[in-house]
Amino acid sequence: MIASTPANDRSPHLHAAAAWRDRARAEWFDVSRYGANALPIGVGGRGDAWYVEGPFGAGVLRHYRRGGLMARLSTRHYLWLGARHARCVREVDLLEALVAAGLPVPAPIAGVWWRDGLLYRAALLMARVPVRADLMSLVHDDVARAPWEAVGATLARFHRFGAHHPDLNARNVLQRTDGGITLIDWDRGTAGHAPGRWCDDEIARLERSLLKYRRHVTPAQMGEGMARLRAAWREAMASDGAAR
Repeated sequence: MIASTPANDRSPHLHAAAAWRDRARAEWFDVSRYGANALPIGVGGRGDAWYVEGPFGAGVLRHYRRGGLMARLSTRHYLWLGARHARCVREVDLLEALVAAGLPVPAPIAGVWWRDGLLYRAALLMARVPVRADLMSLVHDDVARAPWEAVGATLARFHRFGAHHPDLNARNVLQRTDGGITLIDWDRGTAGHAPGRWCDDEIARLERSLLKYRRHVTPAQMGEGMARLRAAWREAMASDGAAR
Protein backbone atom coordinates (compact mmCIF):
# COMPACT_ATOMS: atom_id res chain seq x y z
CA MET A 1 0.00 0.00 0.00
CA ILE A 2 1.30 3.46 -0.95
CA ALA A 3 0.58 6.12 1.65
CA SER A 4 -0.65 9.58 0.60
CA THR A 5 1.53 12.57 1.38
CA PRO A 6 0.47 16.13 2.32
CA ALA A 7 1.42 18.90 -0.08
CA ASN A 8 3.69 20.59 2.46
CA ASP A 9 5.63 17.40 3.26
CA ARG A 10 9.02 17.67 1.50
CA SER A 11 10.61 14.69 3.20
CA PRO A 12 11.73 11.74 1.02
CA HIS A 13 9.20 8.97 0.48
CA LEU A 14 10.45 5.53 -0.51
CA HIS A 15 8.81 2.93 -2.70
CA ALA A 16 11.04 -0.15 -2.55
CA ALA A 17 10.98 -3.36 -4.53
CA ALA A 18 9.75 -6.33 -2.50
CA ALA A 19 13.25 -7.67 -1.84
CA TRP A 20 14.32 -4.30 -0.39
CA ARG A 21 11.09 -3.22 1.36
CA ASP A 22 12.53 -3.25 4.88
CA ARG A 23 16.08 -2.31 3.95
CA ALA A 24 15.99 0.59 1.47
CA ARG A 25 17.16 3.96 2.83
CA ALA A 26 16.49 7.49 1.62
CA GLU A 27 20.17 8.44 1.96
CA TRP A 28 21.01 6.05 -0.88
CA PHE A 29 19.53 8.65 -3.24
CA ASP A 30 21.84 11.48 -2.13
CA VAL A 31 24.56 11.59 -4.80
CA SER A 32 26.87 13.64 -2.58
CA ARG A 33 27.18 10.79 -0.05
CA TYR A 34 29.11 8.76 -2.63
CA GLY A 35 31.65 11.52 -3.29
CA ALA A 36 34.13 10.76 -6.06
CA ASN A 37 32.84 7.17 -6.16
CA ALA A 38 29.68 8.32 -7.96
CA LEU A 39 30.63 7.95 -11.62
CA PRO A 40 28.45 9.97 -14.04
CA ILE A 41 26.91 8.06 -16.92
CA GLY A 42 27.56 10.22 -19.93
CA VAL A 43 25.32 8.81 -22.64
CA GLY A 44 21.70 7.79 -23.06
CA GLY A 45 18.51 9.14 -21.55
CA ARG A 46 17.64 12.60 -20.18
CA GLY A 47 18.04 11.74 -16.52
CA ASP A 48 21.06 12.57 -14.40
CA ALA A 49 22.54 9.13 -13.72
CA TRP A 50 25.51 7.72 -11.86
CA TYR A 51 27.15 4.38 -11.16
CA VAL A 52 27.20 3.95 -7.39
CA GLU A 53 28.08 1.29 -4.82
CA GLY A 54 26.44 0.76 -1.45
CA PRO A 55 24.79 -1.82 0.81
CA PHE A 56 22.76 -2.80 -2.26
CA GLY A 57 25.93 -3.67 -4.22
CA ALA A 58 26.68 -2.12 -7.62
CA GLY A 59 23.84 0.14 -8.67
CA VAL A 60 22.67 2.85 -11.03
CA LEU A 61 21.12 5.96 -9.49
CA ARG A 62 18.99 8.05 -11.81
CA HIS A 63 17.26 11.34 -11.00
CA TYR A 64 14.31 11.95 -13.30
CA ARG A 65 14.73 14.89 -15.62
CA ARG A 66 12.36 16.39 -18.14
CA GLY A 67 13.02 16.85 -21.84
CA GLY A 68 11.17 18.65 -24.62
CA LEU A 69 9.12 21.80 -24.23
CA MET A 70 8.20 21.16 -20.60
CA ALA A 71 11.88 21.35 -19.67
CA ARG A 72 11.66 25.11 -20.27
CA LEU A 73 9.44 25.35 -17.20
CA SER A 74 11.33 22.87 -15.03
CA THR A 75 13.84 20.12 -15.76
CA ARG A 76 13.21 18.15 -12.57
CA HIS A 77 9.65 18.79 -11.40
CA TYR A 78 6.50 16.92 -12.39
CA LEU A 79 2.84 17.55 -11.60
CA TRP A 80 1.76 15.63 -8.50
CA LEU A 81 -1.16 13.32 -9.28
CA GLY A 82 -0.78 10.98 -6.32
CA ALA A 83 1.82 8.47 -5.20
CA ARG A 84 0.60 5.70 -7.49
CA HIS A 85 1.24 7.96 -10.48
CA ALA A 86 4.75 9.01 -9.45
CA ARG A 87 7.21 8.03 -12.16
CA CYS A 88 9.53 6.21 -9.78
CA VAL A 89 6.67 4.15 -8.33
CA ARG A 90 5.43 3.11 -11.75
CA GLU A 91 8.90 2.22 -12.98
CA VAL A 92 9.78 0.16 -9.90
CA ASP A 93 6.52 -1.77 -10.21
CA LEU A 94 6.97 -2.34 -13.95
CA LEU A 95 10.57 -3.51 -13.57
CA GLU A 96 9.48 -5.92 -10.82
CA ALA A 97 6.84 -7.37 -13.14
CA LEU A 98 9.31 -7.73 -15.99
CA VAL A 99 11.92 -9.38 -13.77
CA ALA A 100 9.26 -11.78 -12.43
CA ALA A 101 8.45 -12.70 -16.04
CA GLY A 102 12.10 -13.54 -16.65
CA LEU A 103 12.70 -10.60 -18.96
CA PRO A 104 16.16 -8.98 -19.09
CA VAL A 105 15.87 -5.60 -17.39
CA PRO A 106 17.76 -4.06 -14.44
CA ALA A 107 16.42 -5.30 -11.12
CA PRO A 108 14.79 -2.40 -9.25
CA ILE A 109 15.90 -1.56 -5.72
CA ALA A 110 13.75 1.45 -4.83
CA GLY A 111 12.35 4.76 -5.95
CA VAL A 112 11.97 7.97 -3.97
CA TRP A 113 9.91 11.11 -4.40
CA TRP A 114 9.93 14.54 -2.76
CA ARG A 115 6.74 16.62 -2.67
CA ASP A 116 6.89 20.35 -3.41
CA GLY A 117 3.32 21.61 -3.29
CA LEU A 118 1.61 20.67 -6.55
CA LEU A 119 4.89 19.33 -7.94
CA TYR A 120 7.38 16.59 -7.07
CA ARG A 121 10.87 15.33 -7.88
CA ALA A 122 11.84 11.67 -8.09
CA ALA A 123 14.76 9.27 -8.41
CA LEU A 124 15.27 5.57 -9.07
CA LEU A 125 17.92 3.10 -7.86
CA MET A 126 18.51 -0.14 -9.78
CA ALA A 127 21.01 -2.96 -9.77
CA ARG A 128 23.82 -2.39 -12.23
CA VAL A 129 23.89 -4.70 -15.26
CA PRO A 130 27.37 -5.92 -16.31
CA VAL A 131 27.52 -4.32 -19.77
CA ARG A 132 29.83 -4.77 -22.71
CA ALA A 133 28.39 -1.93 -24.84
CA ASP A 134 25.16 -0.43 -26.13
CA LEU A 135 23.81 -1.30 -29.57
CA MET A 136 24.91 2.03 -31.05
CA SER A 137 28.54 1.39 -30.10
CA LEU A 138 28.41 -2.22 -31.30
CA VAL A 139 27.08 -1.16 -34.70
CA HIS A 140 29.76 1.50 -35.03
CA ASP A 141 32.48 -0.96 -34.08
CA ASP A 142 31.46 -3.65 -36.56
CA VAL A 143 28.06 -3.38 -38.20
CA ALA A 144 28.22 -6.87 -39.71
CA ARG A 145 29.00 -8.54 -36.37
CA ALA A 146 26.59 -6.49 -34.25
CA PRO A 147 24.08 -8.71 -32.36
CA TRP A 148 21.16 -8.04 -34.69
CA GLU A 149 19.56 -11.47 -34.26
CA ALA A 150 19.93 -11.44 -30.47
CA VAL A 151 18.30 -8.01 -30.27
CA GLY A 152 15.42 -9.11 -32.50
CA ALA A 153 14.77 -12.26 -30.46
CA THR A 154 14.94 -10.29 -27.19
CA LEU A 155 12.49 -7.67 -28.43
CA ALA A 156 10.10 -10.49 -29.33
CA ARG A 157 10.22 -11.75 -25.74
CA PHE A 158 9.10 -8.33 -24.48
CA HIS A 159 6.47 -7.96 -27.18
CA ARG A 160 5.01 -11.41 -26.50
CA PHE A 161 4.68 -10.36 -22.87
CA GLY A 162 3.01 -7.11 -23.96
CA ALA A 163 5.73 -4.81 -22.59
CA HIS A 164 5.82 -1.46 -24.40
CA HIS A 165 9.03 0.57 -24.21
CA PRO A 166 8.23 4.26 -24.83
CA ASP A 167 11.76 5.24 -25.92
CA LEU A 168 13.37 2.27 -27.64
CA ASN A 169 16.59 3.76 -29.00
CA ALA A 170 20.00 2.24 -29.60
CA ARG A 171 21.39 3.60 -26.31
CA ASN A 172 18.74 1.71 -24.34
CA VAL A 173 19.64 -1.67 -25.87
CA LEU A 174 22.67 -3.13 -24.07
CA GLN A 175 24.76 -6.21 -24.66
CA ARG A 176 25.82 -7.74 -21.36
CA THR A 177 29.24 -9.21 -20.72
CA ASP A 178 27.67 -12.68 -21.02
CA GLY A 179 26.49 -11.83 -24.54
CA GLY A 180 22.80 -11.44 -23.66
CA ILE A 181 20.67 -8.35 -24.37
CA THR A 182 19.11 -6.08 -21.73
CA LEU A 183 16.66 -3.20 -22.25
CA ILE A 184 16.96 -0.20 -19.93
CA ASP A 185 15.16 3.10 -19.21
CA TRP A 186 11.58 1.97 -18.68
CA ASP A 187 10.28 5.36 -17.51
CA ARG A 188 6.66 5.63 -18.75
CA GLY A 189 6.77 2.01 -19.94
CA THR A 190 3.68 -0.20 -19.71
CA ALA A 191 2.75 -3.88 -19.93
CA GLY A 192 -0.30 -5.98 -20.69
CA HIS A 193 -0.70 -5.05 -24.36
CA ALA A 194 -1.66 -7.51 -27.05
CA PRO A 195 1.05 -7.65 -29.73
CA GLY A 196 0.15 -5.39 -32.64
CA ARG A 197 1.23 -2.42 -34.72
CA TRP A 198 2.95 -0.86 -31.71
CA CYS A 199 5.62 -3.58 -31.91
CA ASP A 200 6.53 -2.54 -35.46
CA ASP A 201 6.51 1.11 -34.37
CA GLU A 202 9.00 0.35 -31.58
CA ILE A 203 11.37 -1.37 -33.98
CA ALA A 204 11.04 1.52 -36.43
CA ARG A 205 11.93 3.93 -33.63
CA LEU A 206 15.04 1.88 -32.88
CA GLU A 207 16.01 1.99 -36.56
CA ARG A 208 15.57 5.78 -36.70
CA SER A 209 17.87 6.23 -33.73
CA LEU A 210 20.55 4.10 -35.42
CA LEU A 211 20.27 6.04 -38.66
CA LYS A 212 20.38 9.38 -36.86
CA TYR A 213 23.79 8.68 -35.35
CA ARG A 214 25.15 6.22 -37.92
CA ARG A 215 28.46 8.07 -38.54
CA HIS A 216 30.50 5.94 -41.00
CA VAL A 217 27.86 3.19 -41.29
CA THR A 218 25.99 3.46 -44.58
CA PRO A 219 22.19 3.35 -44.80
CA ALA A 220 22.52 0.14 -46.84
CA GLN A 221 24.57 -1.53 -44.10
CA MET A 222 22.08 -0.38 -41.50
CA GLY A 223 19.24 -1.70 -43.61
CA GLU A 224 20.89 -5.12 -43.86
CA GLY A 225 21.35 -5.25 -40.10
CA MET A 226 17.76 -4.23 -39.41
CA ALA A 227 16.53 -6.84 -41.88
CA ARG A 228 18.38 -9.48 -39.83
CA LEU A 229 16.87 -8.06 -36.64
CA ARG A 230 13.34 -8.11 -38.05
CA ALA A 231 13.75 -11.66 -39.38
CA ALA A 232 14.86 -12.87 -35.94
CA TRP A 233 11.98 -10.97 -34.34
CA ARG A 234 9.41 -12.53 -36.68
CA GLU A 235 10.80 -16.02 -36.08
CA ALA A 236 10.70 -15.56 -32.31
CA MET A 237 7.20 -14.08 -32.38
CA ALA A 238 5.97 -17.08 -34.35
CA SER A 239 7.63 -19.65 -32.12
CA ASP A 240 6.10 -21.36 -29.09
CA GLY A 241 8.46 -19.35 -26.85
CA ALA A 242 10.87 -16.55 -27.65
CA ALA A 243 14.53 -17.49 -27.30
CA ARG A 244 16.19 -16.59 -24.04
